Amino acid sequence: MKRKIIKIDEEKCNGCSACIPNCAEEALQIIDGKARLVKEIYCDGLGACLGYCPEGAITIEERNANAFDEEAVKKHKQDKKGG
Repeated sequence: MKRKIIKIDEEKCNGCSACIPNCAEEALQIIDGKARLVKEIYCDGLGACLGYCPEGAITIEERNANAFDEEAVKKHKQDKKGG
């Protein structure tokens, strides 16, 4: 399905993690020193993380991606909390 989803420019990302706490779905994680989208289904495409990247590495694009899954996000967040 075609939908809006974030895109992270790895060249611009410096791994500062400023975007991480601003993603309510916890779809972002620092992996190998760069911000990464953990799973497409966790990103709602609203871009709450956009304004927090000092390097402008995060944008919204429209592309084919798996649908946002609110139930999967709830489980992901619960798993991260340990239960």
